[in-house]
Amino acid sequence: MDEIQAQTNREARIIARRKRIQERLAALREGENAGGKEGEKKEEIGKGKQQVLESKRRLLRIKYRTDQEVSSVRVQGDDRENQHRIGEEQTKQDLRAKLLAEAEQSARQNAAVAMRWADLFSIEVPQDLYNEIEKQRQSCERIIASKDKLILEIKTELKKKDDEFVKALKRQAEDVDSILQYMSRQFVDMQNAFKEELDEIENSFLLERSTLLDSNRRELQDLFDRRSGMEQDFMDRYLAAVENYQQQLESLRISDAESHHVLKIRLETDIQNLEQHLEAMRATYQLNTEKLEYNYRVLIERDHENQATINQQKRKISRQRDVLSSLKQRYSDTEKKFVEENMRLTDEYKRVTEQFKDLQSKFRHFEAVDIRKYSDVWAMKEAEVATVVKQLLQADKTIHDQQLGWTWLAPDDAVFDSVHDQAAKPGGGSSSGGGGKSGSGKNGGGGKNGTTAAADEEIDEDTVAAQREEELQSRLRNHRYWGALGLLCDEAGFLVDSKARTMLEHLSKDDQGRVKAESIIRALGVSDGASLDALMGALGADSNIELRAKGVVATAAAAAAAAAAASTTGRLGGGGGGGSGGGGGGQDGDNTARGGGPPLAVLVHPDDAVKRLKAFVEVYSTGLPSQRVGGGGGVGPSRAVGLMRRAAEREQEFWLRMGNVISDKGTRVWKALEGHLEKYLELLQERAGGLRDVESLQHQNTELRALLNQYLGSRINEELQIPPTQII
Repeated sequence: MDEIQAQTNREARIIARRKRIQERLAALREGENAGGKEGEKKEEIGKGKQQVLESKRRLLRIKYRTDQEVSSVRVQGDDRENQHRIGEEQTKQDLRAKLLAEAEQSARQNAAVAMRWADLFSIEVPQDLYNEIEKQRQSCERIIASKDKLILEIKTELKKKDDEFVKALKRQAEDVDSILQYMSRQFVDMQNAFKEELDEIENSFLLERSTLLDSNRRELQDLFDRRSGMEQDFMDRYLAAVENYQQQLESLRISDAESHHVLKIRLETDIQNLEQHLEAMRATYQLNTEKLEYNYRVLIERDHENQATINQQKRKISRQRDVLSSLKQRYSDTEKKFVEENMRLTDEYKRVTEQFKDLQSKFRHFEAVDIRKYSDVWAMKEAEVATVVKQLLQADKTIHDQQLGWTWLAPDDAVFDSVHDQAAKPGGGSSSGGGGKSGSGKNGGGGKNGTTAAADEEIDEDTVAAQREEELQSRLRNHRYWGALGLLCDEAGFLVDSKARTMLEHLSKDDQGRVKAESIIRALGVSDGASLDALMGALGADSNIELRAKGVVATAAAAAAAAAAASTTGRLGGGGGGGSGGGGGGQDGDNTARGGGPPLAVLVHPDDAVKRLKAFVEVYSTGLPSQRVGGGGGVGPSRAVGLMRRAAEREQEFWLRMGNVISDKGTRVWKALEGHLEKYLELLQERAGGLRDVESLQHQNTELRALLNQYLGSRINEELQIPPTQII
């Protein structure tokens, strides 16, 4: 009602403004028409005053013309806003009518469903009971479908309102620019006109002053000359006038006598005519009296008929009142029944809600216990795996340094990063210094390392946030992203928050686009350069983000983990030319991971942009650090499922990274080295066998020499005829 009254007052003000404009136009026309008469009085008014009047008229015309130009913008805007509000009021009335109709229909359907529940308890045949329950379910689905349809219409109307609001802001900005342009032009025109008219008025007054001085001098001289002549003429005219007056008095006496006689005759004739007219008026009065009496009798008859009609209407009103009282009684009974039903359903809802909250608390308790137990087991196994991997890397270093003679390159510390550490880092899987080794090698040492890591995170939190913000702002200033950002501003304007909308009113068009784009990407959860690249990829024409959101296309987490492991360990097996080749592959992988590729050549169609944004939020709301979009935000059911899926992907990536710490090339080198070392072992074993045989022969030779010396030194040789010493 207030809006209708305000609209009526606005229309009245518009009509009054138009009336004043018409009066001004009429005044201008009268001024132009009076220009001829003023031209005749130029000599009387004077050139200065005439110039002042003409200047005022010219300035008034200029001011009116410029005021019309400025007022035309406002009049057009008021008319457009009037039409918009009329349409808005009509739409609101239609929507209110739909809501009331849907509420009434839903109430009737709910009542029908509620009444049929009591009949189900009397059915004992299972098949009939199932059919009735199925009918009840279909009735409930129809009720829900009607409500969903109305919700969809309301959402469509809201989106239309957002579009209309954006357009209205643009039109308002254009009108303000036009008004400012007209006002500046008006100021310049009026200033120039005032200067010109002031110069003209000054020149006119100077010219008039000189002219008046000359004319006054001549006029004084003429006056003195004329005075003497006029005194002589006056005496002559006075004598002639005395004689003329005497003659006129005599002629007037004669004419007045004749006029009196004629007037007497005319008045007597008028008296006779008036007496005749009086008789005629008396007859007319008698006739009118009879007519009025007849009309009075007719009115009395009509009054009787009207009284009968009034009595009949009173009897009808009494019957209608009886019907109204019965309907009110029926309404009160129905309202009481529904109030009782509502109270019963409210109590039932509270009871179910309390049970649900109790179940939620129990679920959260058991979930926390399971997560804590899983974290403990994970930490234990992660420490064991890190120890084994370090032993493996130490063996690989020994093989490179001692066996192959190659230069061994240590792997990146990110290989040993924990899954939870990666989830906490904003930049991805890489860490600084030796954090990976200390985090994995000393994980079993208790809460000391965890406290140190938490302190480091608190210290670096501001620095990391500043780096992410700087990276995001640099991407936004890159002109290659402006096409996709313009698409976001056109199709996702409803994501702009109220604070940004307030700022838009005081900014230029370029700044408005930048603020809108930044507000939209903040609403989508984008907080760094990697997440902005992911958003730009989702807006590409060939993106499969919708299939990934539905689960049809598997995520690239496993492939990314394998590629990261290959790029990390590809630097371990390079000696000479092979080492440089491995290093080049790792560099390519790093460039790909940074996401610094060229922007999209073809963007998605504007009609599908909102669907892509919805799929982007579902896929990238949680997950790996390289896929995380911003941080924070409430986690709903879909985000909880995404969180579990992303956690599983991070764990899978960790185990793939641990399993691929030695590259395929290093494995092949190990196998080749093992084959050659086995052959070398066989050769060494053969040489060891030969050395053992030589040693055995040497031992036997020593024993034989000792035995021979013993035999030769024996006393029995002296008893022989030919001792062995003489023969040897």
